[in-house]
Amino acid sequence: MLGEHPADTGFTCIAQSAAGAGSRQQVAMETHYHVKAFDPDGNLKWEDDAYNRVVTVGLNKLLDATFKTGLATPAWYIGIVGPSITNVSVTSGSTVIGSVSAPWQAVDEGRAIILRGAAGAGADLVTTISTVTTSSGISIAVAATTSLTNVNVLWDARSTDTSTAHTPWTESSAYSTSRPAFTPGTVAAGSVDNSASPASFSITVNNTLIGGLMLNNSSSVNVGTSTDILYGMAPFSSVGFRQLNSGDTLQVTATLTAASV
Repeated sequence: MLGEHPADTGFTCIAQSAAGAGSRQQVAMETHYHVKAFDPDGNLKWEDDAYNRVVTVGLNKLLDATFKTGLATPAWYIGIVGPSITNVSVTSGSTVIGSVSAPWQAVDEGRAIILRGAAGAGADLVTTISTVTTSSGISIAVAATTSLTNVNVLWDARSTDTSTAHTPWTESSAYSTSRPAFTPGTVAAGSVDNSASPASFSITVNNTLIGGLMLNNSSSVNVGTSTDILYGMAPFSSVGFRQLNSGDTLQVTATLTAASV
């Protein structure tokens, strides 16, 4: 669920013991985003955290860069994501929701999902997908507490997501310039971050909904090419969508960690 580290964020290797029996050891890859939003006067509006789901193309890039071709001067960029589906219907007291877009697949079961305003009193409902009944309908772990139509929805990335195909979420371009660079500092103790130079977004559109972050090796917003690699996407881990307005600034510190587990 949101705030937990998804099970498929890492990859698994096999090590042989002296006795010849195989033993499994997981190498887990995590990206933790800490996000702060400031108003035009520099006052802190809110802050939140997001934890990644590394997608298959991102894992492939790790293996290729480390064990095959290498990367002499790697470049990565941070993007912001918002709701991808805007026509979901929810009924108060029910765990069944539907969408005429028919966006869901069986692999979405267990994924974290955010439903705008479905928790009542304007609050977002943050829960998980329990069952995918059809591509147009699912059940969720926690019932909605208000009845709504045309609900904005975002859910956790699929392992098959790429820069050009990612139904659960959409990239937001509601800011000036291109994606800001992820500028890593020193790699130590299996971790590296950009705390010395956080990524900064200058928001240009009022009522912009942000539901999480992504990491990509291209600076071009919403442009996908054969070399444009999505590393992963991370939904917010607490109250759901966050709203920004023109003139606000979003500051993102990303910490990438690798660990044997």
